[in-house]
Amino acid sequence: MLAENLPPAAPAPEVATMLIGGLSAYGRLYGLPNSPEQVQGILGTLLRLHQPHKSAALVDAVAQQVLDGLTPEALKTAIVNRASSALAKEAYRWQQHLEQRLQGILAAYVQSYAPLLTPERVKLAVTTALPLLDDRPLTRAESFGLISRFVQIFDPEGAIAAAIDPAYRALAATLATALDQQPMAEAVGETVTAYVKKYAPTLTNIGADLIAAALSAVLKNQVDFNADIQLTVIDEALLIEQVSFQLNILQQSPPPSQTARAIADQLNAVVESYRQERSEQAGTLDVTAGLVSGDGLSISSPLTSTRRPGDRPA
Repeated sequence: MLAENLPPAAPAPEVATMLIGGLSAYGRLYGLPNSPEQVQGILGTLLRLHQPHKSAALVDAVAQQVLDGLTPEALKTAIVNRASSALAKEAYRWQQHLEQRLQGILAAYVQSYAPLLTPERVKLAVTTALPLLDDRPLTRAESFGLISRFVQIFDPEGAIAAAIDPAYRALAATLATALDQQPMAEAVGETVTAYVKKYAPTLTNIGADLIAAALSAVLKNQVDFNADIQLTVIDEALLIEQVSFQLNILQQSPPPSQTARAIADQLNAVVESYRQERSEQAGTLDVTAGLVSGDGLSISSPLTSTRRPGDRPA
């Protein structure tokens, strides 16, 4: 839903060689999954660890390109040395760490809130739990790799009898709240998508302020979405975090409904009003830089929340 960019250039040969070597080492040590999403997730983790300062978008693009050109022969003939083996082991440890945390959160959720989970609900629960991990931000490739794997391996019946760390029970409570807020989160995501498509097509990152403004606008029109959620029971910071993850990392949003498009027009009116007000106050000052930019919307209007995902209440 974000601005489309030109296809990235092919990864440097040494980067592709490193990734294929690391993937080959991973396969020899631990085995490779059959799922393309999980293989791409491994490639994303390998590249993240090898080049930690590379942007998430570039990590995803390179992982996709390497996966597209990958052949069994390339894996078989790849040079596996001490460096590639060490990288593979580090990637495996990182993935095991994430899987352990997700396993704990979902097991606690099953025990306290949902003893019967279908595979589709497992997928939704994992997707919703990913932003709750207090680790470095995940890339799109890593996220879809984890989602794919957990749909395969998570056993709700076995989770009922599992011993649970109390810390996971707190996270499970947050997960339950986030899942309860899904209808509102979808409505907000639709509204942001409609706004960006119509009024800010070059926007490359959705900021928390834009999501907060859309949330406030949706709450004023929630009956049109059939989303009967009162403001007092909404954890705004949690919802903003969830919508941001869906739009910026997973890059997914339901197609905007007619209601979402109408509310997006209201949202744009607020933004334009703020621009006009700032323009009159600042004269020739370029006020649009702080409104719609690569970092998203940053405004102080009646619709804007002052809370951020990192400000989640205790």
